[in-house]
Amino acid sequence: MEDLSKYTTTAKVWALQEFGRVGPRAFRALIAYFGDVDGILSAERDELLAIEGLDEEMADNINQAESALEEAEVFIDAMNIRDIATTTQVDKRYPELFNELNDPPPIIFHRGQLPKQNEKRVAIVGSIKATNEGIAVAVALAGDLAKKKISIVSGLAQGIGSAAHLGALKEEGRSYALLGSGFDNIYPEENRALAIELVKNGGIISEYRPDTDYSPERDIERNRLIVGLSQAVIIGEIYGDSKEALDTAIFCHQSGKLMFLLIDGIDLPGRDRSGVEKVLHYGAIPVTLAEAVEMIPRSLV
Repeated sequence: MEDLSKYTTTAKVWALQEFGRVGPRAFRALIAYFGDVDGILSAERDELLAIEGLDEEMADNINQAESALEEAEVFIDAMNIRDIATTTQVDKRYPELFNELNDPPPIIFHRGQLPKQNEKRVAIVGSIKATNEGIAVAVALAGDLAKKKISIVSGLAQGIGSAAHLGALKEEGRSYALLGSGFDNIYPEENRALAIELVKNGGIISEYRPDTDYSPERDIERNRLIVGLSQAVIIGEIYGDSKEALDTAIFCHQSGKLMFLLIDGIDLPGRDRSGVEKVLHYGAIPVTLAEAVEMIPRSLV
């Protein structure tokens, strides 16, 4: 049997995920059963098969992960050389709110900083096709929250998400972007400069290795992390096809996370209210910008 003490915990987790094909739910279940990563890697095939829901293919993959530890360590070393930090679910600095998800990522890649455990964080999401008025409201709200030492969380999409990051940065506040791709494939490309600024006063975070391409499916997975990293979620300007905001509303509803809907301007002529009705159905609390600035900071634990 391999001497596991030669390898870092990060390499062991990466070997399980990348070579053992252990996904977020399976990793959480295995840690709960065996107690630590070494216990998983050193488990006999029969021990693995004794776990309900774990089939022979999964057991074989997990056993093979042990033989990939050296390759995994080389990969983690390469990340360090590139100034890409890696943090696993068993590390103390792993964002504690991720653990409230049903499927927290076993390992995350990040540049810049990770939120401190006692840091107050609010997500702001909305349409990528936001109007000038919607963008202005998002910038103002993020800036006002930043003044109250509340960090902002969003994706890196155009529209409301980008506006929220810019509003926080304008007031020298912290802001964190969750990616639906790896760092080598920032999407959209025009927000690469924004990503660089976020690294200086906040961070960018991905559960995907750096060479992972962007895809809409990964955006959906990313949206659960936006919710997971935040204590509350604010949905700004939204339309019926605002995929990020609607996905986020569903994740909020499923997790019981506090959710607000900015209603400034929703009754303007020509506005599409279908998205508004959907997030209200999922339990969003309607607030104006002025109400949000006063109410939301008091609602954070």
